Amino acid sequence: MTITGATTILGLIADPLVQARSPGLVNALLERRGLLGKFVLVPMHVGVDGLADFTRGLRLVRNFAGAIVSMPHKIAIADLVDEMTPEARLVGAVNVIRRDAAGRLFGTMLDGAGFVGGLSDAGYTVRGRACLLVGAGGAASAVAFALAKYGCASLTIVNRTQRKAAELATRVAAANPSVRVSTTVDRHARFDIAVNGTSLGMRPDDALPLTESLIDVSALVAECVIAPEMTRLLTVARERGRAIHTGVPMLTAQLELMLNFMGVA
Repeated sequence: MTITGATTILGLIADPLVQARSPGLVNALLERRGLLGKFVLVPMHVGVDGLADFTRGLRLVRNFAGAIVSMPHKIAIADLVDEMTPEARLVGAVNVIRRDAAGRLFGTMLDGAGFVGGLSDAGYTVRGRACLLVGAGGAASAVAFALAKYGCASLTIVNRTQRKAAELATRVAAANPSVRVSTTVDRHARFDIAVNGTSLGMRPDDALPLTESLIDVSALVAECVIAPEMTRLLTVARERGRAIHTGVPMLTAQLELMLNFMGVA
């Protein structure tokens, strides 16, 4: 690989960043396609307080093509782009941006398609399943809409802030009237798939996003956290005899989609 003045820059915008797997995965994919050097993805550590100024600056970088957007910026950056795809507008969040020649920024949301695609690649289906989702942020919202879109029978959304869970449930139900959407866990409930859509698990001292009682009534426990790959939730779930699904397949399933959106032919 040779970086030259003609290299087009791609980015990963996140905070924290040290645990990120996207730079290694994307650059390896570019290398396999013979495009590393023509393009390169670099990590961009941007805090919440600097996101607006940083995004404005990206409009001026003429060899910047686009970026993956990760926690905690997926919702905030939706207000900073010029245009969003219908998927991103529905979710209210963005996880990939693209810059055009005029400096306009376009956003889309691929986390939901990536999550369902990762499940499918691992041999799991969403259609007809009873699903539990913890979280109501950007990634969780994308997963919620995707689970409903791809035919889950029911979706229960729980979140630390009940109001956010209720708002997300209302939006998902309106877009998918055939899916039973709730924010209350019935004491007799059983779930085929339970998903952690929060950032809990990125740090070793994080609390469990699901209680052990919810883990015990879930056939498959799945993560959206990518690093570490084996979160405390997955470790506990496996110890309690549950099938587990890491967050990495969600990312790998959408890498090609991300590159395509950023204009990597």
